[in-house]
Amino acid sequence: MALTSRGVLPERALRWAARLSEDDLPPLVPLIVGWWEHGSPAVHEAAGTALRNVPADVLAHHLAPRVEAGDLGLLDLLTGRRLLRTPVLTRAERRLRTEGRAALADALVLVDGPLRTPGAEHEDTAALDALRTPFRSPTAARAGRPSLPELLDLARTGTPEQTRQALTRLVEERAPAPGAGPGPELRALVEELLSHPSAGVRLHAHRTSRALFDRDTHARLTALLLSDPLPDVVRMAARTLGRAGWEPALPDLVRLLGHTRPVVRRAARDALVGFGDAAVPVLRRTAAHARPDRRPLYTEVLAEISGAGA
Repeated sequence: MALTSRGVLPERALRWAARLSEDDLPPLVPLIVGWWEHGSPAVHEAAGTALRNVPADVLAHHLAPRVEAGDLGLLDLLTGRRLLRTPVLTRAERRLRTEGRAALADALVLVDGPLRTPGAEHEDTAALDALRTPFRSPTAARAGRPSLPELLDLARTGTPEQTRQALTRLVEERAPAPGAGPGPELRALVEELLSHPSAGVRLHAHRTSRALFDRDTHARLTALLLSDPLPDVVRMAARTLGRAGWEPALPDLVRLLGHTRPVVRRAARDALVGFGDAAVPVLRRTAAHARPDRRPLYTEVLAEISGAGA
């Protein structure tokens, strides 16, 4: 039966898709992207997880026509993954910076392809040095990998690129066994990096928390980004918490209705409407204590929730 047939539930289809190999997923990318864009919070999250299993460059190829057409929100699906630099992605990164969305641009990890570039002689020298280095067996290489304390220290003290690489290795090599939670030192590191000066590091730390921690811990750490200095990061955090339905974030989301940037106010508004009746008490209390000229910020959202419920 086709996945688009009447009666097919996206949640079940996505559970089935999660069992597929990365070679079998690409034909399903357009369908899963549609669910990611328009599905319920649970479907959105499951679709995002499924798309993370698609090879990064393959996914970028599928998204390229829409990204080129200006649908830059799809780049959220590519952040934090090593991507071959293409003309489409280069133009998209430049456009993001022009539009003041540097956080999203910083989160794109674009690497040059195999073509030689100016200064390649330095790479040649490095390659020759590598050839002259005695061979190390895979066992020896694994034995020489950084320890957990070394990775934690590199993540804290390295350059932004070194920090991101250390976080990636922590996820790939130091993830806790099934059923065991990460140690407190790892939680402390991620929380610390959520206030790093580099927006790219902050976003990478946020993705690391999603990969390593339980839902409640990830939501609590996401809430820290509601006070981020970059509007794009705040917008992302508000949308994430809205989709997760994490009620402890409600007071901060209500506060964001007074943010100076329209994109943040819109994200907070959408998240609060998504909470429905759960957001009503906080909105009513805030409206009751607000200045008369600011009260509509809250009463309009209350009216929207009431209309949605009706």
